[in-house]
Amino acid sequence: MTKQQSKQQEAGQFSICVPSIKHQRLHGRLKVSTAARMHALYKQLNTILAQQRYWYISVPDGDKRYTAIYDTSTKMLWYDGVVEWERNGYSKVNRLQLLNWRVPTANEVEALRQGRENSTFPLYGKRSSRGYALIDNRPYLAVLVNDNIKHIDVDTLQVGSFDEDAVLLCNNHFASSDESWIDYCIEYQPLIIHSVTKDQAVDDRLASLIKELSHLFQKGRDLSVEHVWQEIDYISTRLPVLDELCFTDIERGMWEFYQPANISTGYEQVANHINIRARNPEQDIRDDAKVAIDFGTSSTVVAIRQNGRDELLRIGLQAQDFKDNTISDNDFENPTILELKNIEQLLTDWHSESYRPLVDWNTVSCSHEARNRLRSNDSDARITSSIFARIKQWALRDEHQAKVRITDQKNGREHEFMPLTEYNPVKGQSITLGENYPQLDPIELYAWFLGMNINWRERGIFLKYYMTFPVEYPRSTKEKILSSFRRGLQRSLPESLIYSEKFNDFSVQELASEPAAFAAAALRTLNVEPDQQGKAYGVFDFGGGTTDFDYGIYREANDEEYDLGYDDVIEHFGASGDKFLGGENLLENLAYLVFQHNAELCRANEISFTKPIDASAFVGSELLIAQTQAAYTNTTLLMSKLRPFWEKGQVDDNAHGALRLKLLNRQGQKVDCELEIIEDELMSYLKFRIQQGFVGFFTALKSSFDKHQGALPEQVHVLLGGNSSRSQIVSEFLQSQFLDSDRLDNRALTLSEDSILRGIFVGDKIPTFIIHEPLQSDTKNPFIPNTKTGVALGLLKVSPGETLKVINHAENNEDSDSPFQFYVGSHRRDRFVVGIKRGESYGKWFELGRVRQGIFPLLYTTQAQAELSDGMLRGSNGLYEKNIEFSGADSQGKSVFAKIIAPDTIEVGLAEDMTQIDQLQSVQHIRLSH
Repeated sequence: MTKQQSKQQEAGQFSICVPSIKHQRLHGRLKVSTAARMHALYKQLNTILAQQRYWYISVPDGDKRYTAIYDTSTKMLWYDGVVEWERNGYSKVNRLQLLNWRVPTANEVEALRQGRENSTFPLYGKRSSRGYALIDNRPYLAVLVNDNIKHIDVDTLQVGSFDEDAVLLCNNHFASSDESWIDYCIEYQPLIIHSVTKDQAVDDRLASLIKELSHLFQKGRDLSVEHVWQEIDYISTRLPVLDELCFTDIERGMWEFYQPANISTGYEQVANHINIRARNPEQDIRDDAKVAIDFGTSSTVVAIRQNGRDELLRIGLQAQDFKDNTISDNDFENPTILELKNIEQLLTDWHSESYRPLVDWNTVSCSHEARNRLRSNDSDARITSSIFARIKQWALRDEHQAKVRITDQKNGREHEFMPLTEYNPVKGQSITLGENYPQLDPIELYAWFLGMNINWRERGIFLKYYMTFPVEYPRSTKEKILSSFRRGLQRSLPESLIYSEKFNDFSVQELASEPAAFAAAALRTLNVEPDQQGKAYGVFDFGGGTTDFDYGIYREANDEEYDLGYDDVIEHFGASGDKFLGGENLLENLAYLVFQHNAELCRANEISFTKPIDASAFVGSELLIAQTQAAYTNTTLLMSKLRPFWEKGQVDDNAHGALRLKLLNRQGQKVDCELEIIEDELMSYLKFRIQQGFVGFFTALKSSFDKHQGALPEQVHVLLGGNSSRSQIVSEFLQSQFLDSDRLDNRALTLSEDSILRGIFVGDKIPTFIIHEPLQSDTKNPFIPNTKTGVALGLLKVSPGETLKVINHAENNEDSDSPFQFYVGSHRRDRFVVGIKRGESYGKWFELGRVRQGIFPLLYTTQAQAELSDGMLRGSNGLYEKNIEFSGADSQGKSVFAKIIAPDTIEVGLAEDMTQIDQLQSVQHIRLSH
């Protein structure tokens, strides 16, 4: 402590260095919010007071306090006490100067009598020692008339005889305002109000209101640093309000108040009544820790490892939730969702500062609270249209696809999110919010929310972040998402840390695919022991948006790997999946089927809805399918109602084959609708779609092991990941395919003779399969991997410094982009003929077929059923077709050749045969989109 600080402390005066912009905004916000809350409390208080005419209050007057009676009718105070009176008693009365107590006028006495039938003045009938003269047992009040004190009969207003101590005092100092006398009394705490009826419930409610009002009153007058800053975490993220020790304790202090030695601008000195402590954020860097983020379609999981222990984080909860020790299964599955309530204010706040901008939760919220609002709103298009629930899918959009628009709740302002761009912060440099900076990137904003919760002052600061992605995401898309996360996470750090050498350690990088990370967690959790030959496995990761497949072997480290510090190795290959088999996509298809079944009702009421990307339009759907906010709202509402059917197998105990809900017509008006629900039809769809997914999984399994291992293994461990794998339909289907499998209990199972999966392994020795039950949550140990959290926790297990090594054989092209995700070809006799298989090498030419009359029908799919002997019929769901046109002169007698140049793009051209490939004609780039 310096001499100056010591002198300041002796004088009870201190000062602290604060960041100017944030302090000024917090200061102004506190004044406004305090005034608004006080106004609301005044209204509540006055509502209670209006229920009775008279109230007892304790009134401060100088260094004394007096009991008075407040008259809500006249806004006057009446003194309830003894005033000694002599000949010169008028001057005695004036000793009570602070509130200008005086004797009442005749009219003021008359006013007491009005309304007496309903509310009797409390001083009626009291003895003279209480300020009354009792003459013939009738109450008289002392009043001043022409400088002479006279008794006035309250009932008759007749002049009577006089008793010396019968002076009643009043004042109308506060008659102009309902709040001024409350403010005055609060200033000289405590304000005490009691009902004359002695109603304890009313008195308790008043005491509670006055307590909060007194606190806010002092807070508004004394805008000390700790008052201004105590809600800094709560405002943006609803993390707990800071206590005083956070500002004053020698072991704590505020990151924001630490001013780097080489920074002279952006801070100001503020006087304060207590000694506030600044804290260098370097002290709270967790050097030994790392963070894994599984950025999911429906939810995101954040896992932290420090001191050898793993922890999962809950994002977007309320302050009171941190006090609740009850942990549910999905608390750590943080919904990937944003609710934009006031876009104009959000843009202002978001661009006000580079680091920890003062974004208000009342302007934009995320995660659990936002999802609850989406699912529980009563057909409110204002709410539904303001919620962005498909952030991850949006990342795959480009400038050629439809842009996403959101309408906020505050002003109905429409905002269009531009396609995701790669805008990386410069390593080791501060972020500058210039004109080229993305205006509002929802992934960056969501990542910022994650970072604000991760880098909470009670938890510490983290600089190492690892992410995982679906296997089919192109390298360009992954880099864009990574850049958004880099900006969002960096902006969640304390600004002064940016000027530290430690900041150079900050990094956000991809580490493994989602199914590979899940395998790393599941194999160890299930106690699958590796050996030198290796245990074969396949991951069926059935999530909210997609289902990912991954195959590999889990083995002991060889001598060379062991010398490098590794114990075990996962070698994985043949990653593939089903893009449209996801829990949320299935729900959207269920809603679509229900709307289709009730098409006549929808048509009659002008109800529109959306079509899932993997569904087909039906006859007469032209005026029913739309891409409007009303259509999106209707689909979302019905999905919410159908969720119990997908998760539990029943719509509603009281549904009785129908659902009643309010839907929006084309004019945006609510319409009461009763939709017929054919549960058997919906269940048949789910069973068929899940069966289709498993056929694809086992087909890709055979292809992957044949290609990368040369043969099928004798035994394969099947790991069920993703929350959707908990579905009873999944368990029932697998049990139906294997001998003696009334339950899946980690036994080696053999395919039954009538299993539809047998057709996949024609002519091959069929492996036995150990089907592992989905990993379950444990309330006693919530940080062990389950079907959803396993990806993030598995990512920690393969992070740098761990003893589990991952080798990805799928990255076989020069730029290490994602494997090619499509089967491409044409058709003969209306059946799909595959020319390029999923996972083929980049840059290699394949012949697809002959051009006919200048047109080549290009067919493609992501579904592994394309490899089956009977293939796929033209027009099947999931099989897409586009005609490629070539000029007649160039195409005569030519074949189409293609090579892979990106995970979703091929280059095509014409040549007579493979020997003429160097003279390729009419070259085109074809992006394979849905």
